[in-house]
Amino acid sequence: MATSLSKRAWAEGEFQGHGRRAPSVDPVALLKCEHVMIMEHLRMIEAVIEPRRVGPRVTGRELAKPDLGTLRDLFRFFTGKVSVHFRREAVLITTLGRLLGRKREEREWLEGLLSEHRAMKAAAVSIVKKLKGKAAGAAAERGSDPFGIKAFVQRYRKHLLCEES
Repeated sequence: MATSLSKRAWAEGEFQGHGRRAPSVDPVALLKCEHVMIMEHLRMIEAVIEPRRVGPRVTGRELAKPDLGTLRDLFRFFTGKVSVHFRREAVLITTLGRLLGRKREEREWLEGLLSEHRAMKAAAVSIVKKLKGKAAGAAAERGSDPFGIKAFVQRYRKHLLCEES
């Protein structure tokens, strides 16, 4: 026979019939842990794209090219798992928006964060397409940041600093 929970037990998170409490999670602490994980992925990407000399005693400007397969694997994190993080932040931002009220500046700032999430995901998807060679002219691009990876890393770091402050 199922027993009903008192309002106090329900409010404290006990599950009906089990007598256990729901695990409590600090959403801000969770997001900060995820930020650390994102920063680690950004560091790994930088390590892959960092120029390295080919061979132990090579002279001149011959540098090893970054492993595109490794970069694709690292960017899958930004096109997949980070979406969960963005959804968590969207919930928090929506709640903050309600708490802060209807001030135009605050609303615009919060909406800007959500817009930046969409832009960063689109940038990650674009980079993955270029790394797969599906984007037109990806192989022909030249310069110090042919796939836009360095700009992506810098933009992401700036965004995380903004969120942390």
